[in-house]
Amino acid sequence: MAERLGFDHYERYGLVTRERLGYSLSTAARRNPDREFLLFSGRRFSYSALDRWSHGVAADLVARGVRPGDRVLVQAPNRPEVAVLQFAAWRIGAVAVPVIPVYRQHEMRHIVRDSRPAVLAAPARLGARRLCLELDEIATEISCNPLARYNLDSDGVEAGWSAFPSAESPHEEDVALPEPAAADECHLILYTSGTTAAPKGAELTGAGILSNCTTMIRTVGLSERDVFVAGSPIAHVAGMAMGVLLPLVLGARTVMLPAWDADLAVELIEQKRATFMSSAPIFLADLVDRYEKGAGSNHRLSIYMAGGAAASPDLIRRADAVGIRASRIYGMTETSGVCAMARPDDPLERRATTDGRPPFGTEIQIVDELRTPVPVGETGEVRVRSPQLLLRYTDPDATALQLDVDGWFYPGDVGLMDEDGWFRMVGRTKDIINRGGEKFSAQDIEHALTSHPDIAEAAVIGAPDERFGEVVAAFVRLAPGVEWTGPDSVLAHLDQQRLAKAKMPVVWRVVDELPRTSTGKIQKHRLSAMLRTDTVRAAG
Repeated sequence: MAERLGFDHYERYGLVTRERLGYSLSTAARRNPDREFLLFSGRRFSYSALDRWSHGVAADLVARGVRPGDRVLVQAPNRPEVAVLQFAAWRIGAVAVPVIPVYRQHEMRHIVRDSRPAVLAAPARLGARRLCLELDEIATEISCNPLARYNLDSDGVEAGWSAFPSAESPHEEDVALPEPAAADECHLILYTSGTTAAPKGAELTGAGILSNCTTMIRTVGLSERDVFVAGSPIAHVAGMAMGVLLPLVLGARTVMLPAWDADLAVELIEQKRATFMSSAPIFLADLVDRYEKGAGSNHRLSIYMAGGAAASPDLIRRADAVGIRASRIYGMTETSGVCAMARPDDPLERRATTDGRPPFGTEIQIVDELRTPVPVGETGEVRVRSPQLLLRYTDPDATALQLDVDGWFYPGDVGLMDEDGWFRMVGRTKDIINRGGEKFSAQDIEHALTSHPDIAEAAVIGAPDERFGEVVAAFVRLAPGVEWTGPDSVLAHLDQQRLAKAKMPVVWRVVDELPRTSTGKIQKHRLSAMLRTDTVRAAG
């Protein structure tokens, strides 16, 4: 059996370096101290200003007892503090654990229990939610006692929570900062849903994260003259890698949106002469729709790389027609970003109908059920090996299931590769719902549904949706004697369970029986066919 390719192997080919991610912001600030780095809601930060802020936060963390290897969890929508806290954690060798704000207590209970953070950070309020109180309740429940709790709202007051150090706060000058973690150590834990009931924590290395950036620069031909748009949550690998770290490595500028707003995006793209964005296809569809209706001037993004969910060939063609050179890409949290992409000058039909080609150093193979490579052009299970690959999952069982001894990662996708090396993903072996790039465990939603007393059985699949690609469709078998009067009571129950709003079913079907194999496994492909032909009675 072949030996797993390690750091030394990839270093020999120039695919990783021993550069420490924790020094990356300071290095960029020394090179371009006065250059504008980040624009957010009218606030502008130069490289040196953001570095000073991050250094002050790092000193505050150390003064509170945070040490190398400790986990620093932040749950918030896009705002500079999220990036600053991650850079501060990396500077002192701690591990950043950013979490998307869509997760509620149902998901956060597992994430906090699994990561055991030394630091919690969140805004006091997010709409009607009180995030600090939610995290307090979870920490108390599982006996987690963080060294620091930061309230990111400058005007918010929460008992037991400290104000997050501002960009103008005096810094702890006499605090000695420890060395950042080595390149091949864990820097970032991102939670991604799989086939199990709870999100999985993917441990990413600093070397892998930076490798993704250098690969993107080589392949796409980006430079310091580019202006980036961070439209995705920077608690996602795409938002942080493509919207913050990639421009940082280049010495370029980035425009961070608080949340996706297509009209605001069109305005900022024009004002700032933005050139690059990588995010979900639904964001691209929003931009294309507005340009087709006459919004904006003649300035368009030079490049849009659509990933995280399936992008239709027609969307890529429409983008091209309005002046955006778009392409489909293939990547995931576990590969620190993109592992297959097209070049901007590749033919439109290649960009529209494939997910690109693996760059130098990254291998994608299509294998059969015995994990033997299949002939070119045949469909099979996808496996990936790359210098960008995760170190491990926080769950050893998940690691053993998806990462083999030869270093191949099995994401649970089905795809094919043509004779010219163009890759196309055609489906998933994993049972997950991909709603606009947010991936959720079907089993998790099913468990929540069957906790309602009226539901005897439930099966969840993705229903096609023009905007999100997929939305949640629930097939339910009612408990004996129950009459279906609509989904309102079930939705209220799911809300009481604090299930993420995006996981709520929007398509409902009531069935007398769920189709099964002879061994009792639910045949979800038959549910998909039933949904297409509407052979079951609509519910709700």
